[in-house]
Amino acid sequence: MKTVVKDKLTVEIYDTREQMGKAAGEKAAEIIKNLLSQKEVVNIIFAAAPSQNEMLKTLVNTSDIEWERVNAFHMDEYIGLPADAPQGFGNFLKDRIFEKLPFKTVNYIDCTAKNIEAECVRYSNLLK
Repeated sequence: MKTVVKDKLTVEIYDTREQMGKAAGEKAAEIIKNLLSQKEVVNIIFAAAPSQNEMLKTLVNTSDIEWERVNAFHMDEYIGLPADAPQGFGNFLKDRIFEKLPFKTVNYIDCTAKNIEAECVRYSNLLK
């Protein structure tokens, strides 16, 4: 790994995507454990993209996180897809992390909602 500092930004450069994802997952795990040492329940929003695969895999394989105290959310979603569409961001996360760990809750954006504005309000209220 190579580290570059520019002003207040520290950039870590890895030789492979796998090394980068593992490092990101380890850092995320450290932050989650720290937050859980300070709070009863933690809310986490997960991004859904292939660029997250290695990080999510690292989190799934981290055994000392109390996932039962974590409420999981996903960041965004396509509108109008069938609920089981493989392109859905919620389904991406469901396959890679949400079904693999014992979260307190897993909260999905309803891509099949007839009233998009109402769904946005519902999900926003969950996030609050």
